[in-house]
Amino acid sequence: MINQLKYFSIILITLFTSSCNGQNQQKSPSTTDNNREVFVALNRDDRDIVTTGLLDKDGNMWFTTLTEGIYKYDGSAFINFTEKDGLYSNKVNSLIEDKDGLLWFATSKGLCSYDGKVFSNFPLPQEDIPSVSPETGLQSRVTEEVLSLIQDRTGEFWLGTLASGAYHFDGKTFTSHLKFKGRIHPTDSVYNNVIQSIVEDNDGNIWFTSMTHGGISRYDGKTFAHFTKENGLSDDMIFSSFNDSDGNLWFGTLDNGLISYKEGSFSYFKEKEWQNISCFYQDKTCKLWIGSFRESTVSWFDGKKFKSVPFDKDQKLIEIRFITEDKDGNVWFGGRYGILYRYDGKELKDFTQLKRGE
Repeated sequence: MINQLKYFSIILITLFTSSCNGQNQQKSPSTTDNNREVFVALNRDDRDIVTTGLLDKDGNMWFTTLTEGIYKYDGSAFINFTEKDGLYSNKVNSLIEDKDGLLWFATSKGLCSYDGKVFSNFPLPQEDIPSVSPETGLQSRVTEEVLSLIQDRTGEFWLGTLASGAYHFDGKTFTSHLKFKGRIHPTDSVYNNVIQSIVEDNDGNIWFTSMTHGGISRYDGKTFAHFTKENGLSDDMIFSSFNDSDGNLWFGTLDNGLISYKEGSFSYFKEKEWQNISCFYQDKTCKLWIGSFRESTVSWFDGKKFKSVPFDKDQKLIEIRFITEDKDGNVWFGGRYGILYRYDGKELKDFTQLKRGE
């Protein structure tokens, strides 16, 4: 699905609001081991995508990739962790840090945690006898791959998969949800529900977005509510989601603009600048940054109008997948071709290569 997304850009939003609100363990060597490979900058790889960036509680930055595993950046050097160190898979789609300081990775082989010394791997359950939808009698596509994950306010986890909906994970047991939602694939008549993002709102509801015509699903702890085009959504293929500091939810669609959810209702921004939304991030000043799968410069939203802003005139930030911030307030961008840039408010510094283009 990622390969179908053609063009990325960065859109800067400023909101004018009243407030700014099964398990295997393998030991990995410490970062001081002689066999640890240390990088000054990430390699550029036309096949690779830097999928997620995260600031941990100790001030380190972590970056996940689709071919090179994960990187830890301590402010001076990058340290690479791969399958040889115990990481479940070198294809890593996202990561979070839990309330206890453990890192959790969504990989192509399942869920993986890291406590600073040991990687622990948790495969998704695979049915011996496939279950079927009670409504249609059709099966769901089966996958090992985790695309998205969050830890909710109770401390438990929610995972989105590449093809079989979502799972709740309490640390020991996986419980399946939403695998019989979304598109029924025409070639083999099975459900194929790709959950690309998950977000928790301020009331503790869990929201899931589907990239395969499943729209948006909301779980209140007891039941699911589903929102699709039939319920008025502008698009039922949703790539990204975010809960801002004021409790407003934002959803990025594949083809039909930006969706916001506030005070129980959806609002839509369908301007051409707001197509193929890839990611959101709200920085320390409460500015909301949005990444878009388009070829355009930065845009500014004042609450009413969009305005193009000169930011990356050379379009170095192509096909951006995430935006995040480090402990010093620098904003990081990562995306396709293994690109990784840091923005200090004045200029972009390239961490993809030491001497890009030379």
